Amino acid sequence: MKRTTATAAHVLDRFLPGVEQARTYERRWLRADVLSAITVGAMLIPQGLAYAQIVGVRPVAGLYAGVFAMLAYALFGPSRHLMLGPEAGAAILTATALGPVVAGGGPERLASLAALLALMVGVVSFLCGLCRAGALADFLSRPILIGYVNGAALIIIGSQLARMLGLERRSNEFAGQLHEVAANVGRTHVPTLVLGLGIVAALVAMRRFLPRWPAPLVMVVLTTLVTWAFQLEHGGVKVVGPIAAAAPTFGLPSLRFDDVRTLLPAAFSLALVNYASSVLAGRIYADRFGYRLDTHQEFFGQAAANLLTGLTQGFPVTGSDSRTAVNASMKGRTQLVSVVAAGVVLLFSLFLTPLLSKLPLVTLGAIVIVAAVYLLEVKPILRLWRVRPVEAVLAVVTMLGVLFLGILHGILIAVALSLVDLIRRAAHPHDAVLGEREGMPGWHDVEGHADAETIPGLVVYRFDAPLFFANARFLREQVHRLVADSRHPVRWFVLDASSVFDLDITAAESLEKVRHDLTDEGLVFAVAQARAPMRRTLKRSGLAARIGEDRLFPTVGAAVRAYLESRDDARTAWSGESVSSPQVH
Repeated sequence: MKRTTATAAHVLDRFLPGVEQARTYERRWLRADVLSAITVGAMLIPQGLAYAQIVGVRPVAGLYAGVFAMLAYALFGPSRHLMLGPEAGAAILTATALGPVVAGGGPERLASLAALLALMVGVVSFLCGLCRAGALADFLSRPILIGYVNGAALIIIGSQLARMLGLERRSNEFAGQLHEVAANVGRTHVPTLVLGLGIVAALVAMRRFLPRWPAPLVMVVLTTLVTWAFQLEHGGVKVVGPIAAAAPTFGLPSLRFDDVRTLLPAAFSLALVNYASSVLAGRIYADRFGYRLDTHQEFFGQAAANLLTGLTQGFPVTGSDSRTAVNASMKGRTQLVSVVAAGVVLLFSLFLTPLLSKLPLVTLGAIVIVAAVYLLEVKPILRLWRVRPVEAVLAVVTMLGVLFLGILHGILIAVALSLVDLIRRAAHPHDAVLGEREGMPGWHDVEGHADAETIPGLVVYRFDAPLFFANARFLREQVHRLVADSRHPVRWFVLDASSVFDLDITAAESLEKVRHDLTDEGLVFAVAQARAPMRRTLKRSGLAARIGEDRLFPTVGAAVRAYLESRDDARTAWSGESVSSPQVH
Protein backbone atom coordinates (compact mmCIF):
# COMPACT_ATOMS: atom_id res chain seq x y z
CA MET A 1 0.00 0.00 0.00
CA LYS A 2 2.82 2.41 0.91
CA ARG A 3 4.58 1.59 -2.34
CA THR A 4 1.40 2.30 -4.35
CA THR A 5 0.95 5.62 -2.54
CA ALA A 6 4.57 6.57 -3.18
CA THR A 7 4.19 5.68 -6.86
CA ALA A 8 1.03 7.77 -7.17
CA ALA A 9 2.77 10.71 -5.47
CA HIS A 10 5.71 10.40 -7.88
CA VAL A 11 3.39 10.40 -10.89
CA LEU A 12 1.56 13.48 -9.59
CA ASP A 13 4.85 15.29 -8.98
CA ARG A 14 6.07 14.34 -12.47
CA PHE A 15 3.04 15.43 -14.47
CA LEU A 16 1.58 18.03 -12.11
CA PRO A 17 4.55 20.05 -10.80
CA GLY A 18 2.17 22.38 -8.96
CA VAL A 19 1.16 19.51 -6.67
CA GLU A 20 4.80 18.92 -5.74
CA GLN A 21 5.29 22.65 -5.06
CA ALA A 22 2.22 22.70 -2.80
CA ARG A 23 3.32 19.55 -0.97
CA THR A 24 6.79 20.93 -0.21
CA TYR A 25 5.73 24.52 0.46
CA GLU A 26 7.39 26.33 3.39
CA ARG A 27 5.49 28.95 5.37
CA ARG A 28 8.44 31.34 5.38
CA TRP A 29 7.91 31.85 1.64
CA LEU A 30 4.33 33.07 2.07
CA ARG A 31 4.97 36.78 2.66
CA ALA A 32 7.22 37.22 -0.38
CA ASP A 33 4.89 35.16 -2.57
CA VAL A 34 1.81 37.17 -1.60
CA LEU A 35 3.50 40.55 -2.03
CA SER A 36 4.90 39.47 -5.37
CA ALA A 37 1.48 38.19 -6.45
CA ILE A 38 -0.23 41.50 -5.64
CA THR A 39 2.40 43.39 -7.63
CA VAL A 40 2.26 40.98 -10.58
CA GLY A 41 -1.53 41.20 -10.56
CA ALA A 42 -1.37 44.99 -10.53
CA MET A 43 0.99 44.88 -13.53
CA LEU A 44 -1.08 42.34 -15.41
CA ILE A 45 -4.30 44.36 -15.31
CA PRO A 46 -3.21 47.28 -17.54
CA GLN A 47 -0.94 45.04 -19.60
CA GLY A 48 -3.76 42.60 -20.24
CA LEU A 49 -6.02 45.43 -21.32
CA ALA A 50 -3.36 46.82 -23.67
CA TYR A 51 -2.52 43.44 -25.25
CA ALA A 52 -6.21 42.68 -25.76
CA GLN A 53 -6.45 45.91 -27.71
CA ILE A 54 -3.49 44.83 -29.88
CA VAL A 55 -5.29 41.57 -30.71
CA GLY A 56 -8.54 43.47 -31.29
CA VAL A 57 -10.76 41.69 -28.75
CA ARG A 58 -12.68 43.22 -25.85
CA PRO A 59 -10.31 44.58 -23.17
CA VAL A 60 -11.58 42.36 -20.37
CA ALA A 61 -10.54 39.29 -22.41
CA GLY A 62 -6.94 40.24 -21.65
CA LEU A 63 -7.65 40.08 -17.93
CA TYR A 64 -9.28 36.66 -18.04
CA ALA A 65 -6.56 35.36 -20.37
CA GLY A 66 -4.10 36.20 -17.61
CA VAL A 67 -6.24 34.65 -14.87
CA PHE A 68 -6.75 31.27 -16.54
CA ALA A 69 -3.24 31.08 -18.01
CA MET A 70 -1.67 31.55 -14.57
CA LEU A 71 -3.98 29.01 -12.92
CA ALA A 72 -3.29 26.37 -15.58
CA TYR A 73 0.47 26.93 -15.58
CA ALA A 74 0.58 26.87 -11.77
CA LEU A 75 -0.61 23.26 -11.96
CA PHE A 76 1.17 21.97 -15.07
CA GLY A 77 4.16 24.31 -15.53
CA PRO A 78 7.66 23.25 -14.41
CA SER A 79 9.04 26.73 -13.65
CA ARG A 80 8.56 28.11 -10.15
CA HIS A 81 8.95 31.71 -11.34
CA LEU A 82 7.57 32.03 -14.87
CA MET A 83 4.44 34.19 -15.10
CA LEU A 84 2.16 33.25 -17.99
CA GLY A 85 -0.47 35.42 -19.58
CA PRO A 86 -0.93 38.03 -22.32
CA GLU A 87 2.40 39.22 -23.72
CA ALA A 88 3.33 41.74 -26.39
CA GLY A 89 5.10 39.33 -28.73
CA ALA A 90 2.33 36.74 -28.70
CA ALA A 91 -0.32 39.46 -29.06
CA ILE A 92 1.45 40.95 -32.08
CA LEU A 93 1.82 37.54 -33.76
CA THR A 94 -1.82 36.77 -33.02
CA ALA A 95 -3.02 40.05 -34.53
CA THR A 96 -0.83 39.46 -37.60
CA ALA A 97 -2.22 35.94 -38.07
CA LEU A 98 -5.86 36.91 -37.56
CA GLY A 99 -5.85 40.02 -39.75
CA PRO A 100 -6.20 38.27 -43.14
CA VAL A 101 -8.61 35.65 -41.78
CA VAL A 102 -11.13 38.05 -40.25
CA ALA A 103 -11.60 39.81 -43.60
CA GLY A 104 -13.94 42.48 -42.32
CA GLY A 105 -15.77 40.24 -39.83
CA GLY A 106 -17.19 41.73 -36.67
CA PRO A 107 -15.86 41.62 -33.09
CA GLU A 108 -17.53 38.28 -32.36
CA ARG A 109 -15.83 36.66 -35.36
CA LEU A 110 -12.46 38.06 -34.27
CA ALA A 111 -12.94 36.87 -30.68
CA SER A 112 -13.89 33.38 -31.89
CA LEU A 113 -10.83 33.16 -34.14
CA ALA A 114 -8.54 34.36 -31.35
CA ALA A 115 -9.92 31.67 -29.03
CA LEU A 116 -9.58 29.06 -31.80
CA LEU A 117 -5.93 30.02 -32.34
CA ALA A 118 -5.28 29.68 -28.60
CA LEU A 119 -6.81 26.18 -28.67
CA MET A 120 -4.67 25.22 -31.67
CA VAL A 121 -1.51 26.52 -29.98
CA GLY A 122 -2.45 24.42 -26.95
CA VAL A 123 -2.96 21.29 -29.07
CA VAL A 124 0.35 21.77 -30.92
CA SER A 125 2.18 22.31 -27.62
CA PHE A 126 0.55 19.21 -26.15
CA LEU A 127 1.61 17.08 -29.13
CA CYS A 128 5.17 18.43 -28.86
CA GLY A 129 5.16 17.43 -25.20
CA LEU A 130 3.99 13.90 -26.06
CA CYS A 131 6.79 13.67 -28.66
CA ARG A 132 9.34 14.69 -26.01
CA ALA A 133 10.31 17.65 -28.15
CA GLY A 134 11.84 19.35 -25.12
CA ALA A 135 15.18 18.25 -26.58
CA LEU A 136 14.89 21.44 -28.64
CA ALA A 137 16.05 23.23 -25.52
CA ASP A 138 19.42 21.47 -25.80
CA PHE A 139 20.13 23.64 -28.85
CA LEU A 140 19.66 26.79 -26.76
CA SER A 141 23.21 27.19 -25.51
CA ARG A 142 24.53 29.60 -22.89
CA PRO A 143 25.51 32.28 -25.48
CA ILE A 144 22.01 32.05 -27.01
CA LEU A 145 20.53 32.35 -23.53
CA ILE A 146 22.59 35.47 -22.77
CA GLY A 147 21.76 37.01 -26.14
CA TYR A 148 18.07 36.28 -25.75
CA VAL A 149 17.94 37.79 -22.25
CA ASN A 150 19.61 41.01 -23.40
CA GLY A 151 17.44 41.21 -26.52
CA ALA A 152 14.25 40.61 -24.54
CA ALA A 153 15.28 43.17 -21.91
CA LEU A 154 15.93 45.82 -24.58
CA ILE A 155 12.61 45.00 -26.27
CA ILE A 156 10.85 45.51 -22.93
CA ILE A 157 12.64 48.83 -22.38
CA GLY A 158 11.89 49.96 -25.94
CA SER A 159 8.20 49.17 -25.52
CA GLN A 160 7.98 51.54 -22.52
CA LEU A 161 10.05 54.52 -23.77
CA ALA A 162 7.09 56.29 -25.36
CA ARG A 163 5.06 55.82 -22.18
CA MET A 164 7.88 57.36 -20.12
CA LEU A 165 7.81 60.45 -22.35
CA GLY A 166 4.03 60.73 -22.38
CA LEU A 167 3.85 59.83 -26.08
CA GLU A 168 1.65 57.41 -28.00
CA ARG A 169 3.33 54.17 -29.11
CA ARG A 170 2.18 53.00 -32.51
CA SER A 171 4.97 50.65 -33.60
CA ASN A 172 5.26 47.14 -32.20
CA GLU A 173 8.86 46.69 -33.39
CA PHE A 174 11.97 47.74 -31.50
CA ALA A 175 13.47 49.78 -34.34
CA GLY A 176 10.13 51.47 -35.00
CA GLN A 177 9.73 52.33 -31.33
CA LEU A 178 13.17 53.95 -31.22
CA HIS A 179 12.39 55.91 -34.38
CA GLU A 180 9.06 57.08 -32.97
CA VAL A 181 10.68 58.32 -29.77
CA ALA A 182 13.50 60.07 -31.65
CA ALA A 183 11.08 61.70 -34.09
CA ASN A 184 8.70 62.92 -31.39
CA VAL A 185 11.07 63.72 -28.54
CA GLY A 186 10.23 67.40 -28.94
CA ARG A 187 6.63 66.59 -27.96
CA THR A 188 7.66 65.05 -24.64
CA HIS A 189 5.20 65.68 -21.83
CA VAL A 190 7.58 67.01 -19.19
CA PRO A 191 5.44 66.29 -16.09
CA THR A 192 5.07 62.67 -17.21
CA LEU A 193 8.81 62.36 -17.79
CA VAL A 194 9.64 63.90 -14.42
CA LEU A 195 7.16 61.60 -12.67
CA GLY A 196 8.54 58.57 -14.52
CA LEU A 197 12.17 59.40 -13.69
CA GLY A 198 11.21 59.94 -10.07
CA ILE A 199 9.54 56.53 -9.94
CA VAL A 200 12.60 54.90 -11.54
CA ALA A 201 14.89 56.57 -8.99
CA ALA A 202 12.62 55.50 -6.13
CA LEU A 203 12.50 51.90 -7.38
CA VAL A 204 16.29 51.73 -7.70
CA ALA A 205 16.80 53.31 -4.27
CA MET A 206 14.32 50.97 -2.60
CA ARG A 207 15.92 48.00 -4.31
CA ARG A 208 19.29 49.14 -2.97
CA PHE A 209 18.40 50.29 0.55
CA LEU A 210 15.04 48.60 1.29
CA PRO A 211 15.32 45.28 -0.54
CA ARG A 212 12.59 43.61 1.52
CA TRP A 213 9.98 46.21 0.62
CA PRO A 214 7.59 45.50 -2.31
CA ALA A 215 8.82 48.55 -4.23
CA PRO A 216 6.62 48.15 -7.37
CA LEU A 217 3.50 47.72 -5.24
CA VAL A 218 4.42 50.76 -3.14
CA MET A 219 4.80 52.82 -6.32
CA VAL A 220 1.46 51.61 -7.71
CA VAL A 221 -0.39 52.61 -4.53
CA LEU A 222 1.52 55.85 -3.97
CA THR A 223 1.24 57.21 -7.51
CA THR A 224 -2.44 56.27 -7.69
CA LEU A 225 -3.12 58.24 -4.51
CA VAL A 226 -1.02 61.20 -5.71
CA THR A 227 -2.83 61.26 -9.04
CA TRP A 228 -6.21 61.11 -7.30
CA ALA A 229 -5.27 63.82 -4.80
CA PHE A 230 -3.74 66.27 -7.31
CA GLN A 231 -5.80 65.34 -10.36
CA LEU A 232 -2.66 64.82 -12.43
CA GLU A 233 -4.65 63.54 -15.40
CA HIS A 234 -5.98 67.06 -15.90
CA GLY A 235 -2.39 68.18 -16.38
CA GLY A 236 -1.87 65.68 -19.17
CA VAL A 237 -0.57 62.65 -17.21
CA LYS A 238 -2.19 59.61 -18.81
CA VAL A 239 -3.96 57.17 -16.53
CA VAL A 240 -5.46 53.71 -16.99
CA GLY A 241 -9.00 55.09 -17.03
CA PRO A 242 -12.34 53.29 -16.51
CA ILE A 243 -12.53 49.60 -17.38
CA ALA A 244 -15.74 47.86 -18.44
CA ALA A 245 -15.78 44.38 -16.88
CA ALA A 246 -17.91 41.30 -17.48
CA ALA A 247 -17.88 37.72 -16.23
CA PRO A 248 -15.86 35.19 -18.26
CA THR A 249 -17.69 32.85 -20.64
CA PHE A 250 -16.83 29.19 -21.18
CA GLY A 251 -17.23 27.13 -24.34
CA LEU A 252 -15.69 26.02 -27.60
CA PRO A 253 -15.16 28.63 -30.30
CA SER A 254 -16.53 28.10 -33.79
CA LEU A 255 -14.61 25.21 -35.41
CA ARG A 256 -14.46 25.60 -39.18
CA PHE A 257 -12.09 23.49 -41.24
CA ASP A 258 -11.05 26.43 -43.42
CA ASP A 259 -10.18 28.50 -40.35
CA VAL A 260 -8.19 25.65 -38.81
CA ARG A 261 -6.26 25.08 -42.03
CA THR A 262 -5.52 28.79 -42.46
CA LEU A 263 -4.40 29.30 -38.85
CA LEU A 264 -2.30 26.13 -38.60
CA PRO A 265 1.04 27.75 -39.66
CA ALA A 266 0.46 30.54 -37.13
CA ALA A 267 -0.35 27.97 -34.43
CA PHE A 268 2.94 26.15 -35.04
CA SER A 269 4.88 29.43 -35.08
CA LEU A 270 3.27 30.65 -31.87
CA ALA A 271 3.80 27.31 -30.13
CA LEU A 272 7.50 27.38 -31.05
CA VAL A 273 7.95 31.04 -30.06
CA ASN A 274 6.05 30.49 -26.80
CA TYR A 275 8.16 27.47 -25.93
CA ALA A 276 11.51 29.00 -26.91
CA SER A 277 10.99 32.29 -25.08
CA SER A 278 9.42 30.66 -22.02
CA VAL A 279 11.98 27.89 -21.63
CA LEU A 280 14.82 30.38 -22.00
CA ALA A 281 13.34 32.63 -19.32
CA GLY A 282 12.53 29.61 -17.16
CA ARG A 283 16.09 28.32 -17.38
CA ILE A 284 17.46 31.71 -16.32
CA TYR A 285 15.56 31.65 -13.04
CA ALA A 286 15.96 27.93 -12.50
CA ASP A 287 19.74 28.40 -12.67
CA ARG A 288 19.60 31.51 -10.51
CA PHE A 289 17.51 29.92 -7.76
CA GLY A 290 19.02 26.44 -7.95
CA TYR A 291 16.38 24.03 -9.23
CA ARG A 292 15.95 21.88 -12.34
CA LEU A 293 13.61 22.92 -15.15
CA ASP A 294 11.93 20.03 -16.98
CA THR A 295 12.02 21.27 -20.59
CA HIS A 296 9.64 18.53 -21.76
CA GLN A 297 7.05 19.52 -19.14
CA GLU A 298 7.22 23.13 -20.33
CA PHE A 299 5.28 22.10 -23.43
CA PHE A 300 2.48 20.75 -21.21
CA GLY A 301 2.45 23.94 -19.14
CA GLN A 302 2.11 26.01 -22.32
CA ALA A 303 -0.55 23.61 -23.62
CA ALA A 304 -2.65 23.79 -20.46
CA ALA A 305 -2.51 27.58 -20.35
CA ASN A 306 -3.51 28.05 -23.99
CA LEU A 307 -6.21 25.35 -23.96
CA LEU A 308 -7.91 26.83 -20.90
CA THR A 309 -7.57 30.35 -22.31
CA GLY A 310 -9.11 29.21 -25.60
CA LEU A 311 -12.03 27.63 -23.77
CA THR A 312 -12.71 30.93 -21.96
CA GLN A 313 -12.81 33.06 -25.15
CA GLY A 314 -9.29 34.41 -24.70
CA PHE A 315 -6.31 34.55 -27.02
CA PRO A 316 -2.81 32.90 -27.14
CA VAL A 317 -0.67 33.44 -24.04
CA THR A 318 2.94 32.82 -23.14
CA GLY A 319 5.55 33.61 -20.52
CA SER A 320 5.94 37.28 -19.63
CA ASP A 321 9.53 38.47 -19.32
CA SER A 322 8.56 41.67 -17.50
CA ARG A 323 6.19 40.13 -14.95
CA THR A 324 8.56 37.21 -14.41
CA ALA A 325 11.42 39.62 -13.78
CA VAL A 326 9.33 41.56 -11.24
CA ASN A 327 8.32 38.31 -9.56
CA ALA A 328 11.96 37.25 -9.22
CA SER A 329 13.06 40.70 -8.03
CA MET A 330 10.44 40.54 -5.27
CA LYS A 331 11.73 37.11 -4.17
CA GLY A 332 8.68 35.10 -5.27
CA ARG A 333 9.47 31.43 -4.69
CA THR A 334 6.66 29.28 -6.12
CA GLN A 335 3.65 29.24 -8.42
CA LEU A 336 1.52 30.31 -5.47
CA VAL A 337 2.36 33.74 -6.88
CA SER A 338 0.41 32.85 -10.03
CA VAL A 339 -2.55 31.52 -8.06
CA VAL A 340 -2.84 34.58 -5.82
CA ALA A 341 -2.18 36.97 -8.72
CA ALA A 342 -4.95 35.25 -10.68
CA GLY A 343 -7.27 35.77 -7.73
CA VAL A 344 -6.28 39.44 -7.51
CA VAL A 345 -6.97 40.00 -11.22
CA LEU A 346 -10.24 38.05 -11.08
CA LEU A 347 -11.55 40.03 -8.09
CA PHE A 348 -10.48 43.24 -9.70
CA SER A 349 -12.11 42.32 -13.02
CA LEU A 350 -15.43 41.56 -11.37
CA PHE A 351 -15.67 44.22 -8.66
CA LEU A 352 -12.80 46.69 -8.41
CA THR A 353 -12.10 48.11 -11.84
CA PRO A 354 -12.75 51.73 -10.69
CA LEU A 355 -9.78 51.61 -8.27
CA LEU A 356 -7.22 51.45 -11.05
CA SER A 357 -8.69 54.24 -13.13
CA LYS A 358 -6.30 56.80 -11.56
CA LEU A 359 -3.11 54.74 -11.91
CA PRO A 360 -0.63 56.62 -14.14
CA LEU A 361 0.51 54.57 -17.12
CA VAL A 362 4.03 55.89 -16.58
CA THR A 363 4.14 54.03 -13.25
CA LEU A 364 3.76 50.72 -15.05
CA GLY A 365 6.32 51.80 -17.63
CA ALA A 366 8.85 52.65 -14.93
CA ILE A 367 8.30 49.37 -13.09
CA VAL A 368 8.79 47.39 -16.29
CA ILE A 369 11.89 49.36 -17.32
CA VAL A 370 13.62 48.90 -13.97
CA ALA A 371 12.88 45.17 -14.00
CA ALA A 372 14.25 44.93 -17.55
CA VAL A 373 17.42 46.87 -16.73
CA TYR A 374 18.26 44.35 -14.03
CA LEU A 375 17.78 41.60 -16.61
CA LEU A 376 20.57 42.97 -18.82
CA GLU A 377 23.74 40.88 -18.75
CA VAL A 378 26.79 42.71 -20.09
CA LYS A 379 29.49 41.11 -17.97
CA PRO A 380 28.72 37.57 -19.19
CA ILE A 381 29.27 38.74 -22.79
CA LEU A 382 32.65 40.22 -21.84
CA ARG A 383 33.52 37.00 -20.03
CA LEU A 384 32.61 34.99 -23.12
CA TRP A 385 34.84 37.26 -25.21
CA ARG A 386 37.80 36.60 -22.92
CA VAL A 387 37.25 32.84 -22.86
CA ARG A 388 35.94 32.13 -26.37
CA PRO A 389 35.26 35.10 -28.69
CA VAL A 390 33.15 33.12 -31.15
CA GLU A 391 30.55 32.48 -28.43
CA ALA A 392 30.49 36.16 -27.51
CA VAL A 393 29.76 36.93 -31.17
CA LEU A 394 26.97 34.33 -31.09
CA ALA A 395 25.45 36.03 -28.03
CA VAL A 396 25.53 39.43 -29.73
CA VAL A 397 24.05 38.02 -32.96
CA THR A 398 21.23 36.43 -30.94
CA MET A 399 20.54 39.72 -29.18
CA LEU A 400 20.45 41.68 -32.45
CA GLY A 401 18.33 39.01 -34.13
CA VAL A 402 15.78 39.06 -31.31
CA LEU A 403 15.73 42.86 -31.38
CA PHE A 404 15.33 43.45 -35.09
CA LEU A 405 13.96 40.19 -36.52
CA GLY A 406 11.73 39.00 -33.69
CA ILE A 407 12.12 36.31 -31.06
CA LEU A 408 11.52 33.31 -33.33
CA HIS A 409 13.79 34.41 -36.18
CA GLY A 410 16.47 35.64 -33.80
CA ILE A 411 16.59 32.35 -31.92
CA LEU A 412 16.46 30.26 -35.11
CA ILE A 413 19.36 32.21 -36.62
CA ALA A 414 21.36 31.76 -33.42
CA VAL A 415 20.64 28.01 -33.35
CA ALA A 416 21.68 27.75 -37.01
CA LEU A 417 24.93 29.59 -36.28
CA SER A 418 25.55 27.31 -33.29
CA LEU A 419 25.15 24.27 -35.54
CA VAL A 420 27.49 25.81 -38.12
CA ASP A 421 30.07 26.40 -35.40
CA LEU A 422 29.60 22.85 -34.13
CA ILE A 423 30.12 21.40 -37.61
CA ARG A 424 33.14 23.64 -38.13
CA ARG A 425 34.72 22.38 -34.93
CA ALA A 426 33.81 18.78 -35.71
CA ALA A 427 35.29 19.12 -39.21
CA HIS A 428 38.62 20.36 -37.81
CA PRO A 429 38.77 18.83 -34.33
CA HIS A 430 41.64 18.77 -31.91
CA ASP A 431 44.18 16.06 -32.61
CA ALA A 432 47.60 15.17 -31.23
CA VAL A 433 50.78 13.18 -31.81
CA LEU A 434 51.52 11.22 -28.65
CA GLY A 435 54.81 10.51 -26.94
CA GLU A 436 56.27 9.16 -23.70
CA ARG A 437 57.22 11.21 -20.66
CA GLU A 438 59.86 9.96 -18.30
CA GLY A 439 58.34 8.92 -14.99
CA MET A 440 54.80 9.49 -16.22
CA PRO A 441 52.59 6.56 -17.26
CA GLY A 442 50.54 6.71 -20.43
CA TRP A 443 50.93 8.64 -23.66
CA HIS A 444 50.82 12.41 -23.86
CA ASP A 445 50.41 15.21 -26.41
CA VAL A 446 53.90 16.20 -27.57
CA GLU A 447 52.76 19.80 -28.15
CA GLY A 448 51.44 20.18 -24.64
CA HIS A 449 54.43 18.53 -22.98
CA ALA A 450 57.85 19.63 -24.14
CA ASP A 451 59.54 16.63 -22.50
CA ALA A 452 57.35 14.07 -24.30
CA GLU A 453 59.37 12.01 -26.78
CA THR A 454 58.20 9.96 -29.74
CA ILE A 455 59.67 6.61 -30.77
CA PRO A 456 61.60 6.71 -34.05
CA GLY A 457 59.69 4.96 -36.82
CA LEU A 458 56.37 5.12 -34.94
CA VAL A 459 53.61 7.74 -35.10
CA VAL A 460 50.90 7.49 -32.45
CA TYR A 461 48.10 9.84 -33.49
CA ARG A 462 45.00 10.65 -31.43
CA PHE A 463 41.84 12.01 -33.09
CA ASP A 464 39.60 13.80 -30.58
CA ALA A 465 36.19 13.63 -32.27
CA PRO A 466 33.72 11.22 -33.84
CA LEU A 467 34.79 10.27 -37.34
CA PHE A 468 32.12 11.25 -39.84
CA PHE A 469 31.71 12.65 -43.33
CA ALA A 470 32.64 16.24 -42.37
CA ASN A 471 36.09 15.42 -40.93
CA ALA A 472 37.06 12.27 -42.89
CA ARG A 473 39.17 14.24 -45.37
CA PHE A 474 40.80 16.18 -42.52
CA LEU A 475 41.94 12.89 -40.93
CA ARG A 476 43.36 11.60 -44.20
CA GLU A 477 45.26 14.82 -44.85
CA GLN A 478 46.66 14.86 -41.31
CA VAL A 479 47.90 11.27 -41.60
CA HIS A 480 49.74 11.97 -44.87
CA ARG A 481 51.21 15.19 -43.48
CA LEU A 482 52.51 13.51 -40.35
CA VAL A 483 54.14 10.70 -42.34
CA ALA A 484 55.72 13.15 -44.78
CA ASP A 485 56.98 15.54 -42.06
CA SER A 486 58.41 12.87 -39.72
CA ARG A 487 62.13 13.29 -38.92
CA HIS A 488 62.58 9.52 -39.07
CA PRO A 489 61.22 7.11 -41.70
CA VAL A 490 57.84 5.90 -40.47
CA ARG A 491 57.26 2.16 -40.21
CA TRP A 492 54.08 2.04 -38.15
CA PHE A 493 51.18 4.46 -37.91
CA VAL A 494 48.90 3.87 -34.90
CA LEU A 495 45.53 5.64 -34.70
CA ASP A 496 44.53 6.19 -31.07
CA ALA A 497 40.73 5.95 -31.39
CA SER A 498 39.93 6.36 -27.68
CA SER A 499 38.08 9.63 -28.40
CA VAL A 500 36.36 8.38 -31.56
CA PHE A 501 32.98 7.34 -30.16
CA ASP A 502 31.34 6.95 -33.58
CA LEU A 503 32.26 6.13 -37.17
CA ASP A 504 29.99 6.56 -40.20
CA ILE A 505 30.34 4.80 -43.55
CA THR A 506 31.95 7.80 -45.28
CA ALA A 507 34.63 7.97 -42.62
CA ALA A 508 35.10 4.19 -42.77
CA GLU A 509 35.77 4.44 -46.51
CA SER A 510 38.21 7.28 -45.88
CA LEU A 511 39.94 5.17 -43.23
CA GLU A 512 40.25 2.37 -45.77
CA LYS A 513 41.95 4.80 -48.16
CA VAL A 514 44.38 5.74 -45.40
CA ARG A 515 45.15 2.07 -44.75
CA HIS A 516 45.56 1.37 -48.45
CA ASP A 517 47.87 4.37 -49.01
CA LEU A 518 50.07 3.53 -46.03
CA THR A 519 50.25 -0.15 -46.96
CA ASP A 520 51.33 0.77 -50.50
CA GLU A 521 54.16 2.81 -48.97
CA GLY A 522 55.24 -0.21 -46.90
CA LEU A 523 53.88 1.08 -43.60
CA VAL A 524 51.81 -0.78 -41.03
CA PHE A 525 48.49 0.83 -40.12
CA ALA A 526 47.04 -0.07 -36.71
CA VAL A 527 44.13 1.08 -34.56
CA ALA A 528 44.26 1.22 -30.76
CA GLN A 529 41.51 1.50 -28.17
CA ALA A 530 38.55 1.62 -30.57
CA ARG A 531 35.19 2.09 -28.86
CA ALA A 532 32.35 -0.39 -29.33
CA PRO A 533 30.41 1.67 -31.94
CA MET A 534 33.58 2.08 -34.01
CA ARG A 535 34.46 -1.61 -33.69
CA ARG A 536 30.99 -2.56 -34.96
CA THR A 537 31.33 -0.35 -38.04
CA LEU A 538 34.86 -1.64 -38.69
CA LYS A 539 33.62 -5.21 -38.54
CA ARG A 540 30.44 -4.73 -40.59
CA SER A 541 32.24 -2.76 -43.31
CA GLY A 542 34.97 -5.41 -43.61
CA LEU A 543 37.64 -2.87 -42.68
CA ALA A 544 38.59 -4.78 -39.54
CA ALA A 545 39.55 -7.79 -41.67
CA ARG A 546 41.56 -5.65 -44.08
CA ILE A 547 43.40 -3.92 -41.25
CA GLY A 548 43.94 -7.30 -39.60
CA GLU A 549 42.73 -8.46 -36.23
CA ASP A 550 46.36 -8.49 -35.04
CA ARG A 551 46.54 -4.76 -35.78
CA LEU A 552 43.49 -3.84 -33.67
CA PHE A 553 44.91 -3.26 -30.19
CA PRO A 554 43.07 -2.79 -26.89
CA THR A 555 45.42 -0.01 -25.75
CA VAL A 556 48.06 2.32 -27.16
CA GLY A 557 50.64 0.60 -24.95
CA ALA A 558 49.85 -2.77 -26.52
CA ALA A 559 50.29 -1.27 -30.00
CA VAL A 560 53.63 0.27 -29.04
CA ARG A 561 54.88 -3.02 -27.60
CA ALA A 562 53.91 -4.78 -30.80
CA TYR A 563 55.83 -2.19 -32.83
CA LEU A 564 58.92 -2.53 -30.64
CA GLU A 565 58.81 -6.33 -30.93
CA SER A 566 58.47 -6.14 -34.71
CA ARG A 567 61.36 -3.69 -34.84
CA ASP A 568 63.53 -5.96 -32.69
CA ASP A 569 62.60 -8.96 -34.82
CA ALA A 570 63.50 -7.01 -37.95
CA ARG A 571 66.85 -6.04 -36.47
CA THR A 572 67.57 -9.63 -35.47
CA ALA A 573 66.68 -10.87 -38.94
CA TRP A 574 68.81 -8.14 -40.52
CA SER A 575 71.75 -9.00 -38.26
CA GLY A 576 71.46 -12.70 -39.10
CA GLU A 577 71.46 -11.99 -42.81
CA SER A 578 74.53 -9.75 -42.43
CA VAL A 579 76.49 -12.49 -40.66
CA SER A 580 75.48 -15.33 -42.93
CA SER A 581 75.84 -13.60 -46.27
CA PRO A 582 79.68 -13.97 -46.48
CA GLN A 583 79.26 -17.73 -45.98
CA VAL A 584 76.93 -17.80 -48.97
CA HIS A 585 79.62 -16.33 -51.10
